[in-house]
Order: sequence, then C-alpha cells, then structure tokens
Amino acid sequence: MNAALGRARHGALILGYVVIFSILSYHLWFDKPLLESMYWTVITITGVGYSQGIGLEVSEARQLISIVVIIVGMLSMAYTVGMLIQAIVEGQLDKALGAKRMTKVIDKLKGHVIICGFGRIGQNLSHRLSRHRVPFIIIDPCAESIAEAKSHEFLFLEGDATDEAALLDAGIQRAATLVIALQNDSNNVFLTLTARNMNPELRIIARGEHPRTEKKLFQAGANEVVMPAVIGAERVADMIVKPEASDLLRCVGHESGLNAELEEFTFTAESAYIGRTVREAEEKFQLMIVAVRRPGCDTIFNPRDDEELHPDDNVVVMGPEAEIEDFFETCVAPVGNPALAQVPQ
Repeated sequence: MNAALGRARHGALILGYVVIFSILSYHLWFDKPLLESMYWTVITITGVGYSQGIGLEVSEARQLISIVVIIVGMLSMAYTVGMLIQAIVEGQLDKALGAKRMTKVIDKLKGHVIICGFGRIGQNLSHRLSRHRVPFIIIDPCAESIAEAKSHEFLFLEGDATDEAALLDAGIQRAATLVIALQNDSNNVFLTLTARNMNPELRIIARGEHPRTEKKLFQAGANEVVMPAVIGAERVADMIVKPEASDLLRCVGHESGLNAELEEFTFTAESAYIGRTVREAEEKFQLMIVAVRRPGCDTIFNPRDDEELHPDDNVVVMGPEAEIEDFFETCVAPVGNPALAQVPQ
C-alpha cells in the first residue's frame, strides 16, 4: 500500500472515532435525539457553523465538547483529505518516475534480445532468458500482458511492435536478437521486413503459423523461422515412430520428472575456469560437458578430459538444473562477479 494511503487510512480512523464520540456525547450526555446529535456533529466537524448564538441552554460542558470536536475533527479531516491528494499525486509521480527509470535502463542495453509479443511463447521465452541472465525487453500493446510482465519485473514497453518508434525505443540498433512472436502471420512478415531495414546485422527469429508463411519470412529477412505447429507434429511423430529416443529427449527439458536440462554457456576472458580442463569443470558437478564449440572451428563432441577451456568457447552441458546453475556460478561467471549477464542498472 502507498504510504500516503496508509496515513490517510489512519486519519480516517481518527475522524471516525471523533464522529462516534461526538454523536454519543450529544445523545447520551445532553439527552439529544439521535438524529439531532448526528446533525450537530456534522455541522460542527465540517465547519458549517451554527445559525443561532450561544443560548443559556448551551452548557459549558457542551461548549467544551464542541470545541474539541471542531479542532480534532477538522484536523483529522484535513489530514485525511491531504493524504488522499498526496497518494494520488505520488501515484502519478511513481508512474512517471518508473517509466523514466525504465527508459534509462533500456538506453544502457546493448546486445540484448527484443521480444515482440508476450503471449504463451513470449512468456515462456522470457522466463527462460531471465533464468539464463540474458538481458531482454518485451514489446506488447496489451495492458494485461504488460501487467504480467511487470509482476515478474521484466523490462517492457507498452506499444505496437510493428511501429518503428517502438522498436527504436527498445534499442533495435543496439540489439543482438529480435524474436517475433506475434499471433498474426501478416504482422510477423511486416515486422520482419521493418526490423531488417532498421538493423541489417540483427538476428531475427520469427514465428510462423502456416507453412506458406515460412518462405515469406525468410524473404523478408528472418534468420530462423519457428513453426510451433510443425514442431508439435514432429514431437508426436517421434513418440509414435521412435518412442525410446523420444523418451530420452523428453528427459532433457523443463517438463521432465528427472529435471535434466541441456544448456549452453559462453566462456569469457573473465570466466573463473579459463585455462582449466574439462575434467576440472566436471568433477565438482553431476553433469556432463557434451560439446565445445570454438569460433572458426568444428564443434568438439564429447571432449577429452584434458581439453582446456578458452575464452569464447561455447560449452554445451547436460545435467540437473541445480547442478547447471552451480556450474555457471563456479566455472563460467567472471571471477568475483557471478552475475555475468545482468541487465545494466
């Protein structure tokens, strides 16, 4: 709860106590009817005032109570109204400042991923990238989707991804990858063409629903095209044609009961295990280094135990999720700085 709203709540509570005290005092102490007691309380607290002067029938005790009710009631009312106004102003300021902070963070991003569309694919992708500490930003026009992204503290922009202004705000000139996950194939093709013209070096991964769209996406400038329907059909076919191999592949995924993952990391010059061997990297964890790929070289599958790790090596590992996380923190992350790819603040 906003702090000002909390204070307004306390002020309203005090005001309520004053109203109850005043009504009961007029009603029980001075034998006034309940409606008249409520009337005198309202005009006293609101400062409307009395139309008549102080007669002999108005005792000193009643005058004293009226003074207390006026002072405490009006102060508590003014305090409550002031806090409500402050809460409204602070809410607007928080929103404006939050947008400004978001813009500053986005302006610092470089080599990040832009996710266009926060549907089922966008949401699952965001969680995976977040777990891998890959900086990314979401663009979506739906307020509900933006609220969902905000609840997970993801970077986001509320807008139409097909609009060049939104892409510029997301830093498309500095981005490394653009993921197009809109539900409409026409929008995906148009967005691919727009993004390719804005950044010729950008890696574009586009979603396609219909087989005939795949060719158009490649012609528009997509580097890779992902077709969920085709992937799902291939998965079902594997379960039918080669069930044993399918079960093994199913074990390597987040839905597996074995909690086995197949992940890849890139070593940098600051990584902790540069110059050390595959054996040293594996011996601390219950996982296996499946392959090592070096720039300009062929991929080394099942590398030897004495194979040394070098900067820019891309390492593919397989094992339980927790072990992979420990492997990253111990071996891949820079020495003394386990947050290898945190979003810049």
